Amino acid sequence: MKDYNFKNSIIVSCQASEEEPLYGTEIMKKLALAALIGGAKGIRTNAPENVKAIREVVNLPIIGIFKSHADKNSAFITVRKEEIRQLVEAGADLIAIDCTRRNRPEPLDELFTFTRSNYPNVGIVADIADIEDARKVLKLRPDFISTTLSGYTEYTKDRPRPDIPLISEIRQITDIPILAEGNYYTPQQVREAILEGAYAVVVGTAITRPQIITERFVNAVSDLYRKDFTAVGIDIGGTWIRGVKISRYGKIVKKFKKLNPGHPEMIVSSVIDMIETLRDESTTHVGIATAGRVDTQSGIVIYATDNIKGWTGVNLRQIVGEKTGIFPLIDNDVNCAAYAQWKQTKEDPLMLIAIGTGVGGGIIVDGNILRGHQSMGGEVGHIVFPGNPKSCSCGKFGCIETMISGKVMRNDLKNLQGEKFKEKLEQFADYVAWLVDVIMHTIAPERIYLGGVAPKYGNTFLHMIRYALKKLSNLEYSPDIVTFTTLDEFAGALGAALLSLSQIPKD
Repeated sequence: MKDYNFKNSIIVSCQASEEEPLYGTEIMKKLALAALIGGAKGIRTNAPENVKAIREVVNLPIIGIFKSHADKNSAFITVRKEEIRQLVEAGADLIAIDCTRRNRPEPLDELFTFTRSNYPNVGIVADIADIEDARKVLKLRPDFISTTLSGYTEYTKDRPRPDIPLISEIRQITDIPILAEGNYYTPQQVREAILEGAYAVVVGTAITRPQIITERFVNAVSDLYRKDFTAVGIDIGGTWIRGVKISRYGKIVKKFKKLNPGHPEMIVSSVIDMIETLRDESTTHVGIATAGRVDTQSGIVIYATDNIKGWTGVNLRQIVGEKTGIFPLIDNDVNCAAYAQWKQTKEDPLMLIAIGTGVGGGIIVDGNILRGHQSMGGEVGHIVFPGNPKSCSCGKFGCIETMISGKVMRNDLKNLQGEKFKEKLEQFADYVAWLVDVIMHTIAPERIYLGGVAPKYGNTFLHMIRYALKKLSNLEYSPDIVTFTTLDEFAGALGAALLSLSQIPKD
């Protein structure tokens, strides 16, 4: 194979359709020149006139394509021998051919044979959509296989975008170099593609279509359309439902709470009533924090313990959205509280442990909530403490929350005084310190905050925890590595409201 000198580099796709502002050969020349100055090692462009124009100003390898207008079930990239001839005569070094399993005007093998017979020094790029396309084209031995059309055929519409996994799939079946193309928008995605095995990455829209680039930035703030806007946040706990309204700057301007009625339908009704109580004409966003694990995409509670009976499976986003007209962001209550803490203090990584009806954790890394697979991230209350025989509401035995939940602490301490109270509190401090030590050795947060009922036991309890941690660990912890949250009982509701404002609207 001819050495095109673009291994482990970027190829820029310079294209524009007739209805786009940058359409025209002179503009394509300038885009290609800008790509060259920026360090691109190749150009991909559509139509012979653009190939010819770009060849006048850059000496990079040019992948020429010829797009034909066709229905969605037909191949459309360089599908005729005459198109190949025109591209080569215009100066293309390589020809990209649509090799998908779709209708085509001329047989694919004839296009390969025509190119190789007439233009032996011109390379062939096989544009494919999935691994089956790749398998079928192997016998024709293209010079490169490109993932260009993944997501653009009926049989690949559900593939990830960009389709980085397809790179490794192809690499398992052939040594033909792979060009990664299609929906690459960030430098990190490009880097991941190269590390996955791509020979080079083709980037187009993210560089050469300013109207689409602009649109993405515009869409990022399109829901913040009012001069002054507010958000409502609701926190559904095992005992209380709390709500806040915040300004655009995150300041609480109104708050309210009521007892959790306990039944799913009544809980949802209470949430809707609270939203209506707190909102006004300036309210554009709603966030809901709830106990349990949440599918944040759908807004469905995928698992909840019996702390809220019958809560698993409730589609909060859909129900509340249909009733209020604002489809809310839904997340775990401690995740939201941790986010509110991070917004205030900015330590990173940060963890918040909430000791309440149960024991939950919220983890912030690089400013983002670490939810983990199936939203199980932060479920620290269900880490098993060695030797603990107690049954948990989750169905397991030995969970640490059966030893340090707010209910357990209240029941075990309520009738104690003096030295006996101190001894029992120290025992709870030992358990909390053990949990903190586990977390420190797992994610090494800059700061761990304790919320829920923990602050109610005062600085004496905090000092006990720090002392127990020092005895337990051989690491050099700063004394204030663990401390009480600086937020009050409305932290979850505040975090839910803040999160709702932080989310960029989906396209």
